[in-house]
Amino acid sequence: MRNESSPGVRTAEQGSEENPYDLIGVGFGPSNLALAIAAEELDSERTCLFFERSPRLRWHPGMLIEGSRMQISFLKDLVSLRNPASPYTFLQYTKAKNRLERFVNLGEFRPTRLEYQDYLEWVAEFFADRVRYGTEVTKVSPVRRPGEDVHRLFRVTARDVGTGRTTVRYAANVVHAAGGRPRLPLGGVCDSPAVVHSSAFLPRFPDHFADRSRHYEFGVAGDGQSAGEIAAYLMRGYPDSRVHLFLSGQALRGTDNSPFVNEQFFLAHANSFYAKSRPERMALRAELRNTNYGVVEAGFLDDLYRMAYEDEVRGARRLIVHPATKVTAVRDGDGGPRVAITDRLSGEDGEIPCDGVVLATGYSRALDESMLGDLVPFLHTEGEDLVLSPDYRVSTSAELAGGFYVQGYGEQSFGLGDTLLSLLPYRSRQIFTDICKQTPPAVRTRRPVEVSTASAYPPPHYLEADPEHLYAVLERFNFATLISARGVEDPVVTHVPLTLDRSRGEHGVLFGHMDRANPHVQLIDGHQLTVVFHGPNSYLSPYAFETRVLPTWNSMNVHVRGRGSVLTDQAALLAGLAGICEKSDPGADAYRLDLDDPRIERIIDHIVGFEIEIHELVGRFKISQELDDRNRRLAASAMADTARRDESALIEQVFGLN
Repeated sequence: MRNESSPGVRTAEQGSEENPYDLIGVGFGPSNLALAIAAEELDSERTCLFFERSPRLRWHPGMLIEGSRMQISFLKDLVSLRNPASPYTFLQYTKAKNRLERFVNLGEFRPTRLEYQDYLEWVAEFFADRVRYGTEVTKVSPVRRPGEDVHRLFRVTARDVGTGRTTVRYAANVVHAAGGRPRLPLGGVCDSPAVVHSSAFLPRFPDHFADRSRHYEFGVAGDGQSAGEIAAYLMRGYPDSRVHLFLSGQALRGTDNSPFVNEQFFLAHANSFYAKSRPERMALRAELRNTNYGVVEAGFLDDLYRMAYEDEVRGARRLIVHPATKVTAVRDGDGGPRVAITDRLSGEDGEIPCDGVVLATGYSRALDESMLGDLVPFLHTEGEDLVLSPDYRVSTSAELAGGFYVQGYGEQSFGLGDTLLSLLPYRSRQIFTDICKQTPPAVRTRRPVEVSTASAYPPPHYLEADPEHLYAVLERFNFATLISARGVEDPVVTHVPLTLDRSRGEHGVLFGHMDRANPHVQLIDGHQLTVVFHGPNSYLSPYAFETRVLPTWNSMNVHVRGRGSVLTDQAALLAGLAGICEKSDPGADAYRLDLDDPRIERIIDHIVGFEIEIHELVGRFKISQELDDRNRRLAASAMADTARRDESALIEQVFGLN
């Protein structure tokens, strides 16, 4: 991602109202980290900035319990499902840490939570220049500039947590991924270091109860994975203490994680869920709730039950389960916190005195109105839920033209996978691709007079400005070089014929096709592409000129940048193939493709058609511009003769025609 203007081009400060970022991200956890990767890989020219209130990337720091494992495969990292060749995959991380072979030797698909946190921090280091850590976003406001009838920008106000200093930046789009807020009992929670939410468990709780040999009465509220893991941690770490486990249900239940159920977290199912009516979505969420909420991994449940059973064998019951119990409040007591409870079946109230309480009560997903209050009047809702597009853009009134996107706030639209890691690679691609479609790339004007010819490349006088000359190269020398990158050091190059349609798009649209087996196919749809059109080139001897010069090589090339899209409509593919014949051989009696030819039907499934919407053309014409007109004409004549002669000679040599 580019965050500074190009050398020699004077622009307003990046992030100002005159030169806004393409996007600003609120929060820099796994969701926006995946978005940063997508932006880097899909269009690195786009400008991005992220604000994160923590001093570094932190992912559930309260639950990095020793030995606890992820509940998903390492292949469901930040990027592998979208781009397995990315340099930011989990396997690339283990390779960089010199642990790849040993990790493979483990035979383990689920890494520990501690290692996954280390992976996230490793990836985040690559994007450190685009993140402002220790900075909390306090306000996001829509902006309508003078002369405009809609709000096209956002003003993002952020405060340095350490110094209190305020920063204001502007962006065309905002992606909100600040995570959930701890859900607490409605009756309130006393302010005590002995009472914590699970999000702060490890950083705060064990230090407060440093004497592991004492007898404590601990309370744990919750019936999900976090509650189970915390209960087991306390039983192992405090062998003379008891743990009161307050369950809202009748018993701890295991996750339903069969392969068939887990398909609910596939991209196709998220799209299918989105297409359903609101009542259908609500019913499906309720039916599948036990795949994610209020459940514990089945193998871990077995371990916890064995621990409790072995305690009873020893005559010391240490796990006290309170089923069907609602924790209504945690209050101060004379000897420590007291947990106020209500029996869900009888309705009876009670209190349990504890020395320490951990609330593993989950998170609420609601927008912070103190931050987004200026934005809320523009947002469309359905009940209490945001109305989202298939690309996670919040539907807004017509007065707001800027894009406001959310990550982790769309469970009602996309299903239970919305708050999980599984869909991050796809979601980041969808969001970033939509941003690029909705937001035209910034115009970067070249000003040769401001560029030093001693350091600029190519020199300004070699840059061709006449668009007709550029298009002439595209149309005459249309067998071009298509360039993409699977990773930082892994370019992918394909040579393809590309035909130009100047009637579409701001700068025209290119059509091309390639074999479906070509790995380049995976790097086209939604990606930023570079194409090199090679015009004529030739060596020029000093004898070609009427002035004293050294030998040189002249050439005419055009570099094109644009966004690719794969054609899913077979009719469009066939029209593009027919167009190659028409544009390459325009004669009246020239061959024309018969679209009903049965041979086409046999091969069409093996062909992928694509288009590239042109965003930028740069002509690199080295044609002896430093010489006078007479010698330039001599150079052009010699170049024309040499180009035709060399092409003919090569063809005759290869095919044995001479």
